[in-house]
Amino acid sequence: MPFSTREARHSDAEALSRVAAQTFALASPADASASALQCYIHTQLQAAHFHLHLDNPARQLRVLEQHGQVVGYSMIDTLPDDLGIVALEGLPELSRCYVLPQQHGTGAGQRLLDDTLAQVAGAVRLIVNEQNARAIGFYQRNGFHKVGEAFFQCGPELHRDWVMLRG
Repeated sequence: MPFSTREARHSDAEALSRVAAQTFALASPADASASALQCYIHTQLQAAHFHLHLDNPARQLRVLEQHGQVVGYSMIDTLPDDLGIVALEGLPELSRCYVLPQQHGTGAGQRLLDDTLAQVAGAVRLIVNEQNARAIGFYQRNGFHKVGEAFFQCGPELHRDWVMLRG
């Protein structure tokens, strides 16, 4: 089925929030508590948060559509937080790249990643949960390799992540 991508617009904020809420748990460790996941969704993935991202010139959001419906999204942060890894200072970060579960294995994620990375000149980093083997394999097939570790605060829980680099 054909997929297309485009820059996200403010009118996409509700759809972005819905996709984020449906995909966030998939990117989290299996033992993450439901309350921690809900806390993060409630405090970070609401439509209002996407409006803020869209207003931030350091953030580039793309949507993946199928038949006019948003089925995924990505975000590049050109001014991400320092991770304490000298080789990554000043590099943009692919901070989000999610497609709905029913789109897994259809080429949707590859299309979203390809179109997103086409907007970035040079090296790019990302952070992925250490237990997310599917995503790690996907990123490795796309030229990313592990360069360090970081921690992600999800509600009251602290999750260990891999820091990966391409380029």
